[in-house]
This record gives sequence, structure tokens and C-alpha cells, in this order.
Amino acid sequence: MEFLRLSLLYIHLIGMALVVGGTAVALFAKQYQINKAMLVGIITQLITGVALCAPLGRDEQPSSAKLAVKLVLAILLAIMIIIPRKREKVNPGHFMGIGALSVITVGVAVFWT
Repeated sequence: MEFLRLSLLYIHLIGMALVVGGTAVALFAKQYQINKAMLVGIITQLITGVALCAPLGRDEQPSSAKLAVKLVLAILLAIMIIIPRKREKVNPGHFMGIGALSVITVGVAVFWT
């Protein structure tokens, strides 16, 4: 079970890297367009994040409050990425919001113990 949990966590982190990296690349290039990396990353994050909420042989489960906050943030990010994905350009403020919310979500995951 530990191998399964660690594999899910590994894939979850790759999804996070796709969202943050895809956002950073587009921001630095000043191309405010939702790219494929961001879309694949947020879908990966949602699927693996929900799967990681299962006990999977752990002695201690993460707090329900933390999981709820992370789920809400992930759903907000998914909405911000999935809905405008077919537009040619997205408002720069919207794009910066995606980047900020991504970094906040990572902060919640790391610093909330």
C-alpha cells in the first residue's frame, strides 16, 4: 500500500509541476493562453488528490480541514483553467490569478501540518 501511496504522490507532484510550470512559461512569454500542460496538470492533480485522500494503509490521516481547503482550491483552479481553455487569449489578471492560486495551493500543502 505504501508503494501505491508514494506512486500517487509522485504523479500528484508531476501534475503540480505541470500547472505551475505551464503558467510560468506562459507568463514569462506574455502569452496569456491556457496551454496543454496546465490542463493536463490540473486534471492529474484532481484525480490523484482525491485518490490520496483514501487511507491507503496509513496510521495517521491528514486533517479533514486541510483536505477540504485543498479540494476547494483545486476545484477553483480547475474552473479557472478548464472553462477559458479554448479562448485565444485570457485576461492577464486572470492568468496571474491562476499562478497565485497555484502557489497558494502548494503553500497550503507544504506548510499546513
